[in-house]
Amino acid sequence: MNLLIIISKSQVICKSQVIAKSRIIPKSRQILLIVFSVMSLLWLPTVFATADLSVEKIRIFQDIEYAKFGDRGVYLDVFAPKGNGDYPGVVLVHGGGWVQGKRQGFQNLAVKLAEKGYVVANIDYRLATEALFPAAVLDTKAAIRWLRKHEDTYQVDPDNIFGIGGSAGGHLIAMAGLTQNRDVFSDQENNPNVSGKLNGIIIMGTGVDQVSRVKKAKDQYVKNSALFFGSRYAENPEIYALGSPITHITENTPPILMLDGSLDRPGERYVDFIPLLNKHRVPFDLKIIEGAKHGQWGRPEFIDLYIEQFDRFLQQHQQ
Repeated sequence: MNLLIIISKSQVICKSQVIAKSRIIPKSRQILLIVFSVMSLLWLPTVFATADLSVEKIRIFQDIEYAKFGDRGVYLDVFAPKGNGDYPGVVLVHGGGWVQGKRQGFQNLAVKLAEKGYVVANIDYRLATEALFPAAVLDTKAAIRWLRKHEDTYQVDPDNIFGIGGSAGGHLIAMAGLTQNRDVFSDQENNPNVSGKLNGIIIMGTGVDQVSRVKKAKDQYVKNSALFFGSRYAENPEIYALGSPITHITENTPPILMLDGSLDRPGERYVDFIPLLNKHRVPFDLKIIEGAKHGQWGRPEFIDLYIEQFDRFLQQHQQ
């Protein structure tokens, strides 16, 4: 379904048709990258409100190790409805340009989703300051398998697990959902025999074509991309293609919802992505939240609009 729907605070106002293993970074480079990450935090606007953990409708399980790579554990929090029965699962992935951010930034989204009846695994992953691509993709895929593995513990319906991510987190969940059968992204250490299938993917303000992105940039250089992939595009163009969700679209790609703010270059990131989804007959929607800038999905004035779209898409694609 190729609809562009502009959503405002007063609901819909307009509707129109629209045409391997990770590489570990040397300690000397880690120090430089950490300095960059800390400095960037100084100018990054705070766009997420802290969730109220005193809610009565949900259960919260914090600081759970969901995967281990060598001696390095990666962690998540689970937000689940109170009650009996199997609930759809959601793996929630924060953004931050692959070099910063924590799962706590998506905590309010996780609470809202749990209140809607979803079991949410809100995850951290290894940042590019620690381990290069494909580390964060492997982490995200491991989180999907972990949630399905623990279906009984958290009352998850294993046949209905979805992924949601914002910005860099959208890139990671899209990569995880579109590369289920790619050996280069396999992990033999963290529940490898459990399915990593997603029933659907929601991405917000996400770069799905890293090759096109860097080619449009001055000197074909995007700082965060170079940090994430460990090289400039000119030095290793193949890895930029391998790390782009657009490369991995097939007829088996799960349904995708793209959510952009109207002040966040709406639809521009998907100009080449959408025709390929159409070509392979992949169900999709592109929807625009009026007045929202990049990263504002957790802001009080927009969060309910995003949650409404999440819920509609998740219900539509449950088995």
